[in-house]
Amino acid sequence: MMLLNQFFELVRSGLWGTAANPALFAREVINWQALYRLSQQQTVIALVFDGLETLPEELRPPRALYMQWCAKVAQIEEANQLLNERVVELFAAYKEEGISPVLLKGQGMAACYLRPEHRQCGDIDLYFGKQCAAANRLMARWGGVPEPEESAKHKGFDYKGVIIENHRVASSLGNPFADRKFQRLVSKYMSQQPGTEWVSGAPVQVPATNFNVTYIFVHAFVHFFISGVGLRQVCDWVRLIVQKNSEIDPVEVQQQLEEIQLTHAAAAFGYVAVKYLGLPLDKVPFSIDQAKENGEILLKDILQAGNFGHHDHRVAPRPEGYWKGKWHTYKRAVKRNEELRRFAPGEAAWFRVWLYKNTLSIQWYIVKSKLKNVFR
Repeated sequence: MMLLNQFFELVRSGLWGTAANPALFAREVINWQALYRLSQQQTVIALVFDGLETLPEELRPPRALYMQWCAKVAQIEEANQLLNERVVELFAAYKEEGISPVLLKGQGMAACYLRPEHRQCGDIDLYFGKQCAAANRLMARWGGVPEPEESAKHKGFDYKGVIIENHRVASSLGNPFADRKFQRLVSKYMSQQPGTEWVSGAPVQVPATNFNVTYIFVHAFVHFFISGVGLRQVCDWVRLIVQKNSEIDPVEVQQQLEEIQLTHAAAAFGYVAVKYLGLPLDKVPFSIDQAKENGEILLKDILQAGNFGHHDHRVAPRPEGYWKGKWHTYKRAVKRNEELRRFAPGEAAWFRVWLYKNTLSIQWYIVKSKLKNVFR
């Protein structure tokens, strides 16, 4: 319990720019190696570093670990700089070709942090909708190397040292009735009414704020429901809500969550954000009443599963071989679905159908791609 208290104290310090309470970090009760590992698993290592930097020097990690931590933070800063450069470059390049992408998650979320360069980054996700095929052709022409894994939602490229995912579909839900409404929201708030964020001094299109609050939650929830989600995704959501609070219409956000039938799940995420991350209750744009039980279950799973479920020791390693791996992932997802049905009964009811349909869609997408290459 002490380890978690220390961990969340440092996370909150990094999130809000406040000094961590030194009384929690007496040398006899702190395990800095364990805190470092937990920060890695939750992909908040630079955020936690910002927190520990507010402690008196005598309470900070031993020099060897401190230097290791510093080196990791420097790598994160360099990675953010590279991704920012690629975002600005690609938006300018696509604009010249008459194509308007929307930046999803990633560097758009980093801009909401007190220190954007300390958000642990990954790849660049760009939403194109119906322009996706044209965007893919341009990316290939610019030297992007296609990723081997195909997806019906997006196509990945290795472009100048960065993974770029060009999205035809921003995200999807298993419940077809909820997903139909979600896709209408995507069309409205990404294609017709996108917002703007600044990356390295350049304006880029992002989802409109009222929808982005819902979208960032949906992205985290879908990963949670299928394999697991890390604390970084919840931190992103928290910083977005705070940074853009004056633009958020709580009535509209609540309505969106009701339409996609995810109010209970959102309340659980909101509970974790308020209870453990320090999000002021009056800034939550929906009700989190009676969310404690689900919120504690969510937090426990976050801590056990880690970033996208990659650190979940409850799950056997994925076997080698494409179809064996697919079957392993399917069984794991179905088991989680049954365990977590309380968060979203509508999603749970349709989950197996959605998973089966999604697998078929991926295979059909692969077949179409190969046929196009044959007859090109």
